[in-house]
Amino acid sequence: MKTLLLTVALALVCGLQPHKIKAEDSPELNGKWFTVALASNVTSKIEEGGSLHIFVNNVQQNGNVLYADFFKRENGKCVPFSVTAFIKEDGHMYVEYDGHNDFTVQSFSSEHVIFILFNTKNGEVTVWGELFGRTPDLPDEIKQEFEEICESFGIRKDQIRDLSQDDRCGKLR
Repeated sequence: MKTLLLTVALALVCGLQPHKIKAEDSPELNGKWFTVALASNVTSKIEEGGSLHIFVNNVQQNGNVLYADFFKRENGKCVPFSVTAFIKEDGHMYVEYDGHNDFTVQSFSSEHVIFILFNTKNGEVTVWGELFGRTPDLPDEIKQEFEEICESFGIRKDQIRDLSQDDRCGKLR
């Protein structure tokens, strides 16, 4: 356990090299997105019914604040919810959702965004990644980039879920 905490601490200090989201980037970030893949070192959290098994719908940036609309499944139904994230001067962000999440953008283009998050809940740290796309699926090159970024944060290939073919509460969009 001490080794895991030390690894996470080192990753937070040394490994998180955020892609800063500037005001001029906002038009690219703002709008409709789809969750294409999720990854976590605690796979039960990104599986059906897991607390991090969530589907993005929309993201809006206003200055140093990100507003995001998501869906999650509860009791077989899709339930919408929103979160507000705050962007620090150094590009790191944080949001309260199922605990405290510190996160960064690791890759960003007009067609995709990759986030790496460190979720702290009840003293335990979970590393997780999100791959969002402007379309429900993305080219294999972007999925490979997501896999490589996740692996650099200690998430194994078998801990990545491709959701491009899943029902992401599309009927409620």
